[in-house]
Amino acid sequence: MTRLAPLARERRVRPRRPRRARLALVLALVALATPWPAAARAEAEPPLTPFRADEWDVQQGEWRFEPAGEARSLGRGRSALLYHRTARPRDLDFTAEVMFLGPESSAGIVFRAAGPTYAEATFYQLEWYTRGSHHDRRLSLMVKNPRWKQIVVPVYPEAPYERWIALRVRARGDLLECFVDGRLVFTKRDRTYLRPGRLGLHVWQPRAVRFRGFRLSEP
Repeated sequence: MTRLAPLARERRVRPRRPRRARLALVLALVALATPWPAAARAEAEPPLTPFRADEWDVQQGEWRFEPAGEARSLGRGRSALLYHRTARPRDLDFTAEVMFLGPESSAGIVFRAAGPTYAEATFYQLEWYTRGSHHDRRLSLMVKNPRWKQIVVPVYPEAPYERWIALRVRARGDLLECFVDGRLVFTKRDRTYLRPGRLGLHVWQPRAVRFRGFRLSEP
């Protein structure tokens, strides 16, 4: 009897990125790996504004506002979305401090948002996933229109647990800049949404996430 040779394991071949995209990826990963003293950030920046229930609207999911000024996504739904009640900036400089509690989690800043529901909404989003089965460690800048589209080459740094992280978005016209703990990770010019819009926080995983405070200015 003729014996069949074992099937070769299928290899997944990823397309090579252009040289400029690979260089941007390396620089972003180096920036995230370089320590950034918290004390130095605190000296250069104004204090955070505490989260208050009367200043934020729960659009989706379950949230709890703590007396100390935290906003917590309780992780009881697939998606949780919190909008600032009055802010409708086009140009903005917004920082929110987030703490991941474990794997299979995410947190994002939503800006220039419009639409009555999450499913219909269109916006930009800076988002970071922790290690897990869904978008493992992906840090990216996307547009929802209403489908998701990456507008930068994502990077995949390890998100820390049980530590406060400063996520920041600065938008002026078509220039979008994103920072993690004071380090620039993305710069992109994009004209999809040049309008004023809602500003919010988004969690896309059934996991609890903590937000300690925020800082907003409108240049």
